Amino acid sequence: MNDLIPTINAIRQQLSGLMENYHQELIDIAGQLDTTTDYNNYFERIWQGGWARTDIAYYQNPNNQHQTIQVDANYFYDFLIKQTNTDVDELGKRTYTIIAEFKKLQTHALTELSLIGDEEKFANEVLLLEKVKDFKWGFESTAFIKTRIPNHMPVYDLNILSRGGLEVPPHLQAWGYIQSLKTKAVAPVNFSELLTQLLRQVELKLPRRNLRTDYTEKILFDVFENFHLSCRQLRNRHDNRPGFEVNDEYDVQDLMHAVLKLHFKDIREEEYTPSYAGSATRVDFLLKEEQVVIEVKKTRQGLADKQVGEQLILDIAHYRNHPDCKDLICFVYDPEGRIKMRLGWKTTCVNFPATKCP
Repeated sequence: MNDLIPTINAIRQQLSGLMENYHQELIDIAGQLDTTTDYNNYFERIWQGGWARTDIAYYQNPNNQHQTIQVDANYFYDFLIKQTNTDVDELGKRTYTIIAEFKKLQTHALTELSLIGDEEKFANEVLLLEKVKDFKWGFESTAFIKTRIPNHMPVYDLNILSRGGLEVPPHLQAWGYIQSLKTKAVAPVNFSELLTQLLRQVELKLPRRNLRTDYTEKILFDVFENFHLSCRQLRNRHDNRPGFEVNDEYDVQDLMHAVLKLHFKDIREEEYTPSYAGSATRVDFLLKEEQVVIEVKKTRQGLADKQVGEQLILDIAHYRNHPDCKDLICFVYDPEGRIKMRLGWKTTCVNFPATKCP
């Protein structure tokens, strides 16, 4: 069940990406559809036909009040383009395209989270998972149209009903579609809230330490992975201001400390470890709440593979005795490429007990 931690993070990241890409666009689509609202009453006023009648598609000619014209739903879509610059057809296509992306995530999340059905403690979350499965991506136009059909109406020609059911006036066909699109435009936001709630509830019932470890390691991996790019960026500042040069290990520590402050609240700098073999050593950084020690080194002339490896072996022995050190992470900054066989050296470090070396 601990394997759900990276699964939850992956789903959350995909959901965040979708919302980042489409949230504002969905708001804009709903806003454009809202600009058509005032025309509903106008369409009703110019309707000259009636339910269950042969003239159901007849409307007053806007250019001649004494003349009627027969139209279909496209007439009203074209009217709205001219009056409000709102292309309902294009908005509909775009809305359905966006929903299709969210539906892919829906299918993926249902598959990946199906494991929670095997554990009794996730009973409430299984109910939420069912809601995710049965989520309605807005209402169809027929739901709106049904609210506009009168309960009683005179029928003068029974053949009308025998042709396949009651016909719908063209303006209500168009208006029903617009109302449907409005609900579909907000559906992804509602889906996001539901899925976020499910992920969080499952997350809270997983072992706390595993959650901490996964979250911490992800942040630190990103920090280490992009550290060199940050150093390069700091060399080039606006208005030709002096750049921040990372020349030695203290510079690496200063920059690393500043970056870690963005993510962690309690960072203890250079704490002493309990003595080992008659000596004590200083910890570069201790993430107190996460119980992670970070040892920072920078290669230089005379400090490469062998020397760094020897230092880390001694550090590991020291840190084993530290009461707040559950994980030791060694970050070695090697911009000049002094460490040869980098992958093999890294693997050797990882094999040390309770030690992780980026």
